[in-house]
Amino acid sequence: MAAQSKPGFVKGDLSLPDRVPDYVVAELRYDSQVALAPTAMAFAAPPKAEKAKDRLNKVLENFDVKELASQFDMPKKQLEVRATMAPTPAMVAAGTPVTTEFALSGFVQIQLKKDKDCDKLVRQLEKEEAVWKAYRAPRPVPAAAAPAPEGRAAGSRNFEPAQGYLHDAPNGIGAMSIWNKPGGKGKGITICDIEGAWLLDHEDLPSGIRLIGGDMIDDLGWRNHGTAVLGEMVSLPRNIGCVGISHEAKAVVHSAMMGGVFNAAGAIIAAANALKAGDAILIELHAPGGPDGKYVAMQFWPDIFAAIRTAVNKGIVVVEAAGNGDENFDRSEYAGTGLQKDSGAIVVGAGVPPTNYFDAYGFGASLPPYSRIGTPRGRIWFSNYGVIVNVQGWGWHVTTLAYGDAQGGAKEKAWYSHRFSGTSSASPIVTGAVACLQGHAKAKLGAPLSPKKVRDILIATGTPQQDDPAAPLAQKIGPQPNLAKALAAI
Repeated sequence: MAAQSKPGFVKGDLSLPDRVPDYVVAELRYDSQVALAPTAMAFAAPPKAEKAKDRLNKVLENFDVKELASQFDMPKKQLEVRATMAPTPAMVAAGTPVTTEFALSGFVQIQLKKDKDCDKLVRQLEKEEAVWKAYRAPRPVPAAAAPAPEGRAAGSRNFEPAQGYLHDAPNGIGAMSIWNKPGGKGKGITICDIEGAWLLDHEDLPSGIRLIGGDMIDDLGWRNHGTAVLGEMVSLPRNIGCVGISHEAKAVVHSAMMGGVFNAAGAIIAAANALKAGDAILIELHAPGGPDGKYVAMQFWPDIFAAIRTAVNKGIVVVEAAGNGDENFDRSEYAGTGLQKDSGAIVVGAGVPPTNYFDAYGFGASLPPYSRIGTPRGRIWFSNYGVIVNVQGWGWHVTTLAYGDAQGGAKEKAWYSHRFSGTSSASPIVTGAVACLQGHAKAKLGAPLSPKKVRDILIATGTPQQDDPAAPLAQKIGPQPNLAKALAAI
């Protein structure tokens, strides 16, 4: 059941394995000359930084540490470099370049045997000069609501007429109008979806979609979400089911559950290592964070921000759900965080679809039946917003695979939905547009566009956000992609 919780608009049918532990992430300063010891559950440093190293190890002695590891599983050799060749403060001040590998090796994952001690450990680590930041790792969830699987099972039928987001601007993104262009269906582009689970043998998905890393969460709610996301982008063009925006693109998936814990940052780096320039990563998660514990975009956390920048620097387009916390990222409380810095990602807000009246099933008395959401392409009430939010997609009434409210029955692989929602439904729309744009660029130019160029084109050519009394333009979620104009801009 969909629900409005304290953090924001979420799914109500998610479960996790029996115990997913919390852990602490410590980001070491570049110039601290302290690093994770390559072979021991301790920190290491050259003699000149021995004092700082000893202080950190003493902090660990106050806790029952279960595991101390590199957040990005950096190789032993790189950890040794960090511990023996860290730049001095003078070198940093002089502008000595810091490599990506060196930066990522400074993120340390600390698992305790008692989760309740995580906050205490954070407080102690933040007092140490060698630590730039310490924080409890986020526990992400998909950024969508959950329809109920109550659709009739009369045999698979064609749901493409309900996919209005495929149609021409201003209502849709104009996908259908550019499928006749070279590469316009996303051919030659690989998309990696990062979340928790998928039904990869759904009847309307192409065969061969691989889990390239992490462990699937054995839960129907997570599986429905991932399957719905894939359906928007790569469902098969047939006379049954849906049609994906970029249905000639290749899809792979990577779970954010790694080594028994949530590690979205590690998943992003692993996915980036498996992809090439021009490909796309889709981050289909949000998590409680910030002063009010609202659902926010994952780049709020420094390790995830660093991972996104690493992927973007490799030429990979990263698309990220802004999250469903009804939160203003421009608040002063977020100054200096990833919500007010450019990670290089395309951050996606949720807009009101042209069918802006919707059934309120699943909301109880919180919304009257057949409620008005707002002005089409205005900010939908739960979407986060702010300067870093670049573009929008439909935040409700998205027809795709899974859930079973449009077509249910005993066979999960034949389930379809008319009610996928949230920044989770908006983000695959944008990712599909990215794949179409990059596919055409490769066909026309012989090479993909840079991530920045892709983002700039989608913003410059998109159909503008609309003003609404309840959601003024100052609550920025950006324009909706217009692929006809975007491809013409290449």
